[in-house]
Parts: sequence; C-alpha cells; structure tokens
Amino acid sequence: MTDAKIVFYFDCASAFSYIGFEFMEKYKALWNIDVDYRPFILEEVMANAKNAFSPYKLPYLFQDLKRTSSMTGISFKGVPANYPYDPIVALRTLQFIKLHNAEKMPQAMRKLWHMEYVQRKAPGSIDDVKQALKGVVDETVVDQAMAASETLEAVRANVAHLKELKGFGAPTILAYKAGSTKPQLFFGSDRFEHLAMYLDREFFPMRQLFANAKI
Repeated sequence: MTDAKIVFYFDCASAFSYIGFEFMEKYKALWNIDVDYRPFILEEVMANAKNAFSPYKLPYLFQDLKRTSSMTGISFKGVPANYPYDPIVALRTLQFIKLHNAEKMPQAMRKLWHMEYVQRKAPGSIDDVKQALKGVVDETVVDQAMAASETLEAVRANVAHLKELKGFGAPTILAYKAGSTKPQLFFGSDRFEHLAMYLDREFFPMRQLFANAKI
C-alpha cells in the first residue's frame, strides 16, 4: 500500500506560497510525510481561471502577511519595488535542483524567498538567483537550469496539470491518503487544519507550531 503524501504547488512570486512552505516544512517533519514541491507559473493559472486581483484586495493581503509574520516569526518585510516580477529563472532553477540535488530544494526555496520578502529584492534575473543561492548550490547550477529545456517543460507541465485540476492560485496542495490514488485539493497557506483532519494527523495552532523548539 502506498504511503500518504502531499504535492505542494508554488510560485516564487507568491508570498502565500512562502508562508505555506514554512508551515509545510513544519508539518512535513511532524507528520513524517513525503512532500513533493512543484514550481509553476501562477500568472498563467490565474489567467486561465479568470482570477483577477481586486485593487482593494492586495493591501489587505499584505497586511495579513504582516500579521502572520508577527504571530509565527516567519520573516516578512514587504515586497520588492518591482513586484510582481517574472519568476521563471527562479522556478527553472528550483526544478533543476529538484532533479539533481533534491535535498537542497527546500533550502534553495527559502533563500529565494528571503531575498524577495526580507531583503525586498526580486530574484528575477540570472545574477539575482545566483546571488540568492550562494552557499546552497554552485552558481553554475543556474546557468545549467536555464540551458536545460526539461526545466521549462516541467514547469509548464505543472501549469497544465493545475489547469486540468481547475486550480486558481498558490499554494495549491494535493493530499493523498495512504493507499489512495485520488487526491483532495486544498488551496491556501491556511488550510493545514483541514489537511490534518483529512490525513488523520495532529494539528497545531500557529503560535504553538512556531514556538515549540522541538518543532
């Protein structure tokens, strides 16, 4: 029988992907569950779903991110001046790392988001991504990722899959129960209580989740 698993679709240009990732990393260890991180292009999925941002919504979202940051300790200083930006270099590089050095993918994801939401600098260029990932992977990895057609193909395949699932935002999370090949879809960085109930795992309120040194 197959084990329970989670597929976590994210975009580097999505602040809620960043927040959801930090929660996911906590629960990945607590639940001892396999998590498959899959980069995709949020803009294309939102356009397909005709999911346009209201001008009234963005200020609220950023305020909500700051509240979550203050409650959890997840660093969030704001967004880069040129936000939103084209994240394709970062997405393709993460896909390359996933294929060739998978254990470093979470650290690389965190470094890119640190540049974006703590340093408030968009990792949009090859040089920016190299700078963000310094000390995690050799800078030639970024060049290799951009030269490898399969990285773009994989990112676009993830976009296509989310369109098939009628996805509309990030993060999008698929949860598979043990022995099941049919997942349940969850949307957003605040659906971990739902995930816990669906997978029959323990749920922790965010203050407890991020305050407990053992977690």
